[in-house]
Amino acid sequence: MSKTLFTGVAGWVRALGLAVLLIVSGGGDTKGQGAGGEDSAASTSLETIVDLRPRWTAGQTARYSFWNRFDKSAEQELGDRSMTLDTTAEAQGELIWTVDRVSPDGTSECTMTLIWMVFDTTPSQGERMVADTRKSATAENGPMHELLSAMTGVELKVEVAADGHIVSVDGLPKIRAKTSQPGFVPSELDFKETASDLASLAFAPSPRGDGGTPPGQTWKAAFTWDHELGAMNHRWKYTLEGVENLGGLPVAVVKGEAKLKLEPDLSDRPPDAPPVNIRLREGWAETQVLFDLTRHEAVGRHSTATERIELTVPLPDGRRLVRTMTDVSTSQILRIGEQ
Repeated sequence: MSKTLFTGVAGWVRALGLAVLLIVSGGGDTKGQGAGGEDSAASTSLETIVDLRPRWTAGQTARYSFWNRFDKSAEQELGDRSMTLDTTAEAQGELIWTVDRVSPDGTSECTMTLIWMVFDTTPSQGERMVADTRKSATAENGPMHELLSAMTGVELKVEVAADGHIVSVDGLPKIRAKTSQPGFVPSELDFKETASDLASLAFAPSPRGDGGTPPGQTWKAAFTWDHELGAMNHRWKYTLEGVENLGGLPVAVVKGEAKLKLEPDLSDRPPDAPPVNIRLREGWAETQVLFDLTRHEAVGRHSTATERIELTVPLPDGRRLVRTMTDVSTSQILRIGEQ
Protein backbone atom coordinates (compact mmCIF):
# COMPACT_ATOMS: atom_id res chain seq x y z
CA MET A 1 0.00 0.00 0.00
CA SER A 2 1.22 3.50 -0.76
CA LYS A 3 2.70 5.60 2.02
CA THR A 4 0.69 8.63 0.88
CA LEU A 5 -1.56 10.29 3.44
CA PHE A 6 -2.36 13.82 2.35
CA THR A 7 -3.90 15.10 -0.85
CA GLY A 8 -1.87 17.89 -2.37
CA VAL A 9 0.09 18.98 -5.38
CA ALA A 10 3.53 18.25 -3.90
CA GLY A 11 3.63 14.48 -4.11
CA TRP A 12 6.72 13.71 -2.04
CA VAL A 13 5.80 16.35 0.55
CA ARG A 14 2.39 14.74 0.93
CA ALA A 15 3.89 11.27 1.09
CA LEU A 16 6.18 12.37 3.89
CA GLY A 17 3.10 13.16 5.97
CA LEU A 18 2.30 9.52 6.65
CA ALA A 19 5.98 8.65 7.06
CA VAL A 20 6.37 11.32 9.75
CA LEU A 21 3.24 10.21 11.59
CA LEU A 22 4.40 6.59 11.53
CA ILE A 23 7.80 7.64 12.86
CA VAL A 24 6.21 9.69 15.64
CA SER A 25 3.84 6.88 16.62
CA GLY A 26 6.50 4.18 16.24
CA GLY A 27 4.56 2.46 13.94
CA GLY A 28 5.52 -0.61 -2.57
CA ASP A 29 5.43 1.66 -5.20
CA THR A 30 2.32 2.08 -7.34
CA LYS A 31 2.51 2.44 -11.10
CA GLY A 32 1.07 5.62 -12.55
CA GLN A 33 0.60 7.27 -15.88
CA GLY A 34 -0.51 10.52 -17.43
CA ALA A 35 -2.24 11.36 -20.66
CA GLY A 36 -3.45 14.53 -22.27
CA GLY A 37 -5.40 15.84 -25.22
CA GLU A 38 -6.49 19.10 -26.76
CA ASP A 39 -10.05 20.31 -26.38
CA SER A 40 -11.93 23.22 -27.89
CA ALA A 41 -10.96 26.89 -28.03
CA ALA A 42 -13.37 29.41 -26.59
CA SER A 43 -11.88 32.15 -28.77
CA THR A 44 -9.36 32.19 -31.61
CA SER A 45 -9.69 35.83 -32.59
CA LEU A 46 -7.70 37.39 -29.74
CA GLU A 47 -4.40 39.01 -30.71
CA THR A 48 -2.16 37.46 -28.06
CA ILE A 49 -0.77 34.07 -29.09
CA VAL A 50 1.38 32.14 -26.66
CA ASP A 51 3.36 28.90 -26.51
CA LEU A 52 2.93 26.98 -23.24
CA ARG A 53 5.40 24.21 -24.01
CA PRO A 54 8.76 24.03 -22.16
CA ARG A 55 10.90 25.74 -24.82
CA TRP A 56 13.93 25.77 -22.54
CA THR A 57 17.65 26.24 -23.14
CA ALA A 58 20.44 24.16 -21.63
CA GLY A 59 21.77 25.72 -18.44
CA GLN A 60 18.52 27.47 -17.59
CA THR A 61 18.06 27.41 -13.81
CA ALA A 62 15.21 28.44 -11.51
CA ARG A 63 14.98 28.47 -7.72
CA TYR A 64 11.53 27.82 -6.22
CA SER A 65 10.08 28.17 -2.74
CA PHE A 66 7.19 25.95 -1.74
CA TRP A 67 4.62 25.98 1.05
CA ASN A 68 2.00 23.33 1.77
CA ARG A 69 -0.65 23.01 4.45
CA PHE A 70 -2.57 19.80 5.11
CA ASP A 71 -5.63 19.38 7.33
CA LYS A 72 -6.85 15.86 7.91
CA SER A 73 -9.91 14.80 9.89
CA ALA A 74 -10.90 11.20 10.57
CA GLU A 75 -14.32 10.53 12.09
CA GLN A 76 -15.13 7.01 13.26
CA GLU A 77 -18.59 5.73 14.14
CA LEU A 78 -19.60 2.42 15.70
CA GLY A 79 -23.22 2.22 16.76
CA ASP A 80 -23.90 5.23 18.99
CA ARG A 81 -20.22 5.78 19.71
CA SER A 82 -18.04 8.13 17.68
CA MET A 83 -14.66 9.83 17.82
CA THR A 84 -12.79 12.34 15.68
CA LEU A 85 -9.04 12.68 15.16
CA ASP A 86 -7.58 15.80 13.58
CA THR A 87 -4.07 16.23 12.20
CA THR A 88 -2.44 19.32 10.73
CA ALA A 89 0.89 19.68 8.97
CA GLU A 90 2.82 22.38 7.16
CA ALA A 91 5.84 21.99 4.92
CA GLN A 92 8.02 24.66 3.37
CA GLY A 93 11.37 24.83 1.70
CA GLU A 94 13.30 25.62 -1.44
CA LEU A 95 14.49 23.61 -4.42
CA ILE A 96 16.40 24.22 -7.64
CA TRP A 97 15.33 23.20 -11.15
CA THR A 98 18.10 23.05 -13.78
CA VAL A 99 17.76 22.28 -17.48
CA ASP A 100 20.73 20.08 -18.40
CA ARG A 101 19.98 19.20 -22.01
CA VAL A 102 17.36 19.97 -24.64
CA SER A 103 16.91 17.65 -27.63
CA PRO A 104 15.85 18.77 -31.11
CA ASP A 105 12.46 17.11 -30.60
CA GLY A 106 11.76 19.34 -27.57
CA THR A 107 12.32 16.77 -24.83
CA SER A 108 14.49 17.84 -21.90
CA GLU A 109 16.75 16.33 -19.27
CA CYS A 110 16.61 18.30 -16.02
CA THR A 111 17.82 18.15 -12.43
CA MET A 112 15.60 18.75 -9.38
CA THR A 113 17.40 19.35 -6.07
CA LEU A 114 15.87 19.99 -2.65
CA ILE A 115 17.91 22.67 -0.83
CA TRP A 116 16.18 22.77 2.56
CA MET A 117 12.87 21.83 4.12
CA VAL A 118 10.89 22.36 7.32
CA PHE A 119 8.13 19.95 8.33
CA ASP A 120 5.79 21.00 11.15
CA THR A 121 3.14 18.51 12.24
CA THR A 122 0.63 18.29 15.07
CA PRO A 123 -1.01 14.85 15.30
CA SER A 124 -4.33 14.40 17.06
CA GLN A 125 -2.67 12.23 19.67
CA GLY A 126 0.78 13.52 20.50
CA GLU A 127 2.81 16.68 20.66
CA ARG A 128 3.75 19.09 17.91
CA MET A 129 7.00 18.22 16.19
CA VAL A 130 9.14 20.39 13.92
CA ALA A 131 12.17 19.36 11.87
CA ASP A 132 14.30 21.88 9.98
CA THR A 133 17.10 20.56 7.78
CA ARG A 134 18.99 23.86 8.25
CA LYS A 135 19.32 23.10 11.96
CA SER A 136 20.71 20.20 13.95
CA ALA A 137 18.51 17.30 14.95
CA THR A 138 17.11 17.04 18.47
CA ALA A 139 16.14 14.08 20.60
CA GLU A 140 12.49 14.75 19.76
CA ASN A 141 12.76 15.09 15.97
CA GLY A 142 15.70 12.80 15.24
CA PRO A 143 14.05 10.23 12.93
CA MET A 144 12.04 12.88 11.09
CA HIS A 145 15.09 15.12 10.70
CA GLU A 146 17.16 12.23 9.34
CA LEU A 147 14.54 11.40 6.71
CA LEU A 148 14.23 15.00 5.51
CA SER A 149 17.99 15.52 5.52
CA ALA A 150 18.44 12.43 3.36
CA MET A 151 16.42 14.13 0.66
CA THR A 152 18.35 17.40 0.62
CA GLY A 153 21.23 17.91 -1.77
CA VAL A 154 20.39 14.86 -3.91
CA GLU A 155 20.27 15.64 -7.62
CA LEU A 156 17.25 13.85 -9.07
CA LYS A 157 17.33 13.48 -12.85
CA VAL A 158 14.00 14.31 -14.50
CA GLU A 159 13.01 13.56 -18.09
CA VAL A 160 10.44 16.02 -19.47
CA ALA A 161 8.44 15.43 -22.66
CA ALA A 162 8.10 18.11 -25.34
CA ASP A 163 4.57 18.87 -24.10
CA GLY A 164 5.76 19.40 -20.53
CA HIS A 165 4.65 16.18 -18.83
CA ILE A 166 7.12 14.31 -16.64
CA VAL A 167 8.33 11.03 -18.11
CA SER A 168 10.59 9.78 -15.32
CA VAL A 169 12.52 10.69 -12.16
CA ASP A 170 15.77 8.89 -11.34
CA GLY A 171 18.06 9.02 -8.31
CA LEU A 172 15.94 7.72 -5.43
CA PRO A 173 18.51 5.03 -4.45
CA LYS A 174 20.84 7.88 -3.45
CA ILE A 175 18.24 9.13 -0.97
CA ARG A 176 17.54 5.66 0.43
CA ALA A 177 21.27 5.13 0.96
CA LYS A 178 21.42 8.23 3.19
CA THR A 179 18.76 7.14 5.69
CA SER A 180 18.16 4.27 8.09
CA GLN A 181 14.47 4.46 7.11
CA PRO A 182 14.50 3.72 3.34
CA GLY A 183 10.96 2.36 3.50
CA PHE A 184 9.66 5.83 4.34
CA VAL A 185 11.26 7.54 1.33
CA PRO A 186 8.52 8.67 -1.09
CA SER A 187 8.13 6.67 -4.29
CA GLU A 188 9.24 7.65 -7.78
CA LEU A 189 5.61 8.37 -8.58
CA ASP A 190 5.44 10.84 -5.67
CA PHE A 191 8.48 12.66 -7.05
CA LYS A 192 6.94 12.66 -10.55
CA GLU A 193 3.87 14.32 -9.04
CA THR A 194 6.08 16.97 -7.44
CA ALA A 195 7.96 17.63 -10.68
CA SER A 196 4.65 17.88 -12.55
CA ASP A 197 3.68 20.84 -10.35
CA LEU A 198 6.91 22.77 -10.74
CA ALA A 199 8.40 24.39 -13.85
CA SER A 200 6.30 23.05 -16.73
CA LEU A 201 2.65 22.79 -17.74
CA ALA A 202 1.86 19.13 -18.30
CA PHE A 203 0.44 18.16 -21.71
CA ALA A 204 0.52 21.74 -23.00
CA PRO A 205 -1.28 21.95 -26.36
CA SER A 206 0.69 21.88 -29.58
CA PRO A 207 0.94 25.19 -31.41
CA ARG A 208 -1.52 25.86 -34.20
CA GLY A 209 -0.84 27.27 -37.61
CA ASP A 210 -0.47 30.71 -36.09
CA GLY A 211 2.35 29.40 -33.91
CA GLY A 212 0.81 29.24 -30.47
CA THR A 213 -2.14 28.83 -28.14
CA PRO A 214 -4.89 31.48 -28.17
CA PRO A 215 -6.44 32.76 -24.92
CA GLY A 216 -9.56 30.76 -24.19
CA GLN A 217 -8.00 27.50 -25.37
CA THR A 218 -8.72 24.50 -23.14
CA TRP A 219 -6.96 21.16 -22.92
CA LYS A 220 -7.19 18.04 -20.81
CA ALA A 221 -4.68 16.01 -18.82
CA ALA A 222 -4.98 12.78 -16.84
CA PHE A 223 -2.74 11.57 -14.02
CA THR A 224 -2.71 8.61 -11.65
CA TRP A 225 -0.87 9.25 -8.38
CA ASP A 226 -0.13 7.22 -5.26
CA HIS A 227 -2.66 7.25 -2.43
CA GLU A 228 -2.64 5.57 0.97
CA LEU A 229 -5.64 3.47 -0.11
CA GLY A 230 -4.42 2.63 -3.61
CA ALA A 231 -4.29 5.11 -6.48
CA MET A 232 -6.04 8.41 -7.17
CA ASN A 233 -6.96 9.37 -10.72
CA HIS A 234 -6.94 13.08 -11.57
CA ARG A 235 -8.84 14.28 -14.64
CA TRP A 236 -7.82 17.88 -15.31
CA LYS A 237 -9.22 20.54 -17.61
CA TYR A 238 -6.93 23.54 -18.13
CA THR A 239 -7.87 26.91 -19.60
CA LEU A 240 -5.58 29.68 -20.81
CA GLU A 241 -7.44 32.62 -19.30
CA GLY A 242 -5.24 35.33 -20.77
CA VAL A 243 -1.91 37.12 -20.65
CA GLU A 244 -0.90 39.76 -18.11
CA ASN A 245 2.05 42.12 -17.86
CA LEU A 246 3.70 41.74 -14.45
CA GLY A 247 6.48 44.28 -14.05
CA GLY A 248 7.24 44.15 -17.76
CA LEU A 249 7.12 40.34 -17.83
CA PRO A 250 4.50 38.72 -20.11
CA VAL A 251 2.80 36.04 -18.04
CA ALA A 252 0.15 33.57 -19.16
CA VAL A 253 -2.59 32.86 -16.61
CA VAL A 254 -3.74 29.24 -16.66
CA LYS A 255 -6.59 27.83 -14.57
CA GLY A 256 -7.05 24.13 -13.89
CA GLU A 257 -9.94 22.13 -12.45
CA ALA A 258 -9.87 18.41 -11.70
CA LYS A 259 -12.20 15.63 -10.70
CA LEU A 260 -10.76 12.78 -8.65
CA LYS A 261 -11.52 9.06 -8.76
CA LEU A 262 -10.15 6.58 -6.23
CA GLU A 263 -8.97 3.09 -7.17
CA PRO A 264 -8.74 1.18 -3.85
CA ASP A 265 -6.06 -1.46 -3.41
CA LEU A 266 -7.02 -4.15 -0.90
CA SER A 267 -4.31 -6.64 -1.86
CA ASP A 268 -2.60 -6.29 1.54
CA ARG A 269 -5.66 -7.35 3.52
CA PRO A 270 -5.55 -10.84 5.11
CA PRO A 271 -7.82 -13.44 3.46
CA ASP A 272 -9.91 -13.79 6.63
CA ALA A 273 -10.37 -10.03 7.11
CA PRO A 274 -13.97 -8.75 7.07
CA PRO A 275 -15.10 -7.12 3.83
CA VAL A 276 -14.61 -3.38 3.50
CA ASN A 277 -16.35 -0.92 1.23
CA ILE A 278 -14.37 2.19 0.21
CA ARG A 279 -16.06 5.11 -1.51
CA LEU A 280 -14.80 8.52 -2.54
CA ARG A 281 -17.65 10.80 -1.48
CA GLU A 282 -15.99 14.02 -2.62
CA GLY A 283 -12.88 14.67 -4.67
CA TRP A 284 -11.75 17.77 -6.55
CA ALA A 285 -8.75 20.03 -7.08
CA GLU A 286 -8.11 23.50 -8.48
CA THR A 287 -4.98 25.36 -9.50
CA GLN A 288 -3.90 28.66 -10.99
CA VAL A 289 -0.54 28.88 -12.74
CA LEU A 290 1.40 31.98 -13.80
CA PHE A 291 3.64 31.01 -16.74
CA ASP A 292 6.62 33.14 -17.83
CA LEU A 293 6.38 33.46 -21.63
CA THR A 294 10.00 34.59 -22.01
CA ARG A 295 11.60 31.62 -20.19
CA HIS A 296 8.66 29.24 -20.76
CA GLU A 297 8.50 28.16 -17.14
CA ALA A 298 6.10 28.63 -14.25
CA VAL A 299 6.71 31.59 -11.93
CA GLY A 300 3.96 30.68 -9.46
CA ARG A 301 1.20 28.21 -8.62
CA HIS A 302 -1.60 28.23 -6.08
CA SER A 303 -3.51 24.99 -5.62
CA THR A 304 -6.22 23.55 -3.40
CA ALA A 305 -7.67 20.06 -3.14
CA THR A 306 -10.33 18.28 -1.10
CA GLU A 307 -11.19 14.61 -0.76
CA ARG A 308 -13.64 12.83 1.51
CA ILE A 309 -13.45 9.04 1.70
CA GLU A 310 -15.80 6.70 3.54
CA LEU A 311 -14.74 3.23 4.69
CA THR A 312 -17.47 0.85 5.87
CA VAL A 313 -16.80 -2.48 7.58
CA PRO A 314 -19.75 -4.77 8.49
CA LEU A 315 -19.17 -6.56 11.80
CA PRO A 316 -20.32 -10.09 12.77
CA ASP A 317 -22.78 -8.69 15.35
CA GLY A 318 -24.65 -6.77 12.63
CA ARG A 319 -23.20 -3.35 13.40
CA ARG A 320 -21.14 -1.30 10.96
CA LEU A 321 -17.88 0.48 11.56
CA VAL A 322 -17.82 3.68 9.48
CA ARG A 323 -14.69 5.78 9.12
CA THR A 324 -14.87 9.06 7.19
CA MET A 325 -11.59 10.74 6.27
CA THR A 326 -11.54 14.32 5.02
CA ASP A 327 -8.33 15.79 3.61
CA VAL A 328 -7.96 19.45 2.65
CA SER A 329 -4.71 20.79 1.21
CA THR A 330 -3.43 24.16 0.07
CA SER A 331 -0.11 24.68 -1.67
CA GLN A 332 1.88 27.51 -3.17
CA ILE A 333 4.99 27.48 -5.32
CA LEU A 334 6.88 30.67 -6.23
CA ARG A 335 9.94 31.25 -8.38
CA ILE A 336 12.36 33.32 -6.30
CA GLY A 337 15.42 33.31 -8.55
CA GLU A 338 16.51 32.45 -12.07
CA GLN A 339 19.54 32.48 -14.34
